[in-house]
Amino acid sequence: MMKYTAVIFDRDGVLTDFDLRGAAAYFESLLPLSVPDLVTRWQQWGAQVGFPDSTAAEAVFWQGFWQGLADEINLPPGVQTQLQQVVYTRFMRPFPEARAALLAVRQQGLQTGVLSNFALATLADSLTAVGLADLIDAACAAPVIGVAKPDPAAYLAICDALNVRPEQCLFFDDEPLCVDGARQVGMAAYLVDRQRADHDLAAGIVCDLTAVPLLLT
Repeated sequence: MMKYTAVIFDRDGVLTDFDLRGAAAYFESLLPLSVPDLVTRWQQWGAQVGFPDSTAAEAVFWQGFWQGLADEINLPPGVQTQLQQVVYTRFMRPFPEARAALLAVRQQGLQTGVLSNFALATLADSLTAVGLADLIDAACAAPVIGVAKPDPAAYLAICDALNVRPEQCLFFDDEPLCVDGARQVGMAAYLVDRQRADHDLAAGIVCDLTAVPLLLT
């Protein structure tokens, strides 16, 4: 087996989790909307104006979203100001074993990458917010690179960013289609299923990132 030179991770569900309870408590104290309703409106706004492909465009995107929502449901100025100041990364948390997994990759002298289909451009900022950015060599967000998993071009984009070949990469994702896409381009890929109690390495499934050191050694 070829020695890996890079390990690539999806972000959501693999490296990080989203604090839905905290988000619900925050937004539902300000808005007559549930978090699922808010997400639906956010997706509709993105479909209408296009999701941002840069951090500057993302700032404009959020400003327009919150202003439109405020106008629609007649929010008082104080609430409008508070919403304009919200940074979504405040509700993100790294999984307990994520940093140890990234450190294990570093200790093997390998590169680390993140490839995310999340529809915003601030992938690197989010990794900084959760305290993982110092262990990431390259991060590619779908709206920035212009293509999403499982399109082969998405995997090739992170390989280009790391200057490695797909067959030199170990890949982790929590979406079966994205895992299959990685395998199609030649990566060794594992599904992260956090509902499981243990790893099944032979089947290409892990229950969390404690499998990373096992797969590297």
